[in-house]
Amino acid sequence: MKGSLGNIIKIGLLIALLLFAGYMISEVPHSTAIDFSSVRRNLGSTAARTPEPGLEEDIASGPEALAAIQSRNKYLNESRAREYVESATTDYYHGSYEEALRRLERARIYDPSNYSIFKLSGQIFFEKNKLRKAFNDWERANQLPNDDRTIARDLDVLRRLIRYSRTEMDRLQRTVNRDPDNRIARARLRELEEQMRD
Repeated sequence: MKGSLGNIIKIGLLIALLLFAGYMISEVPHSTAIDFSSVRRNLGSTAARTPEPGLEEDIASGPEALAAIQSRNKYLNESRAREYVESATTDYYHGSYEEALRRLERARIYDPSNYSIFKLSGQIFFEKNKLRKAFNDWERANQLPNDDRTIARDLDVLRRLIRYSRTEMDRLQRTVNRDPDNRIARARLRELEEQMRD
């Protein structure tokens, strides 16, 4: 008796499910379809991607539409770069220098004219004792439009430090040439050479 009651309930649920499915099929418009062509088109490499549908018409409609598209893309790239810089700044303050540098490299791809990218990466390289890399990044930051008055001062201090390091390298090289067994001079020379490497 209990087995037949369970079967009746299962059959009733199945009938209710079929009626609900029939109702949904009749109520949902038949023209509703999902177009996956844009997803397929965006799966390839960047070079092989085809333009978005309608882009040709926008470009053909005049230079105003093309300028609007370029403006939008520039805004999106600048926004992405700012997000990467914010994340890199957080990583920097937590001491994750390598992660911060990876994010800054990513930000450079999106907006190579962002002052904050070069200022922060220069600071990280300076703290890692990579003086030449710090100088290159701060010099680039100084060339970009900014209202930071400290960058010129920092560059001047770094120039003096690099000049001192070069003089010290020359002196150590002479010492190593006179006394090849001087381990302290060799170690210090290697350390300074590492600081000056690009």
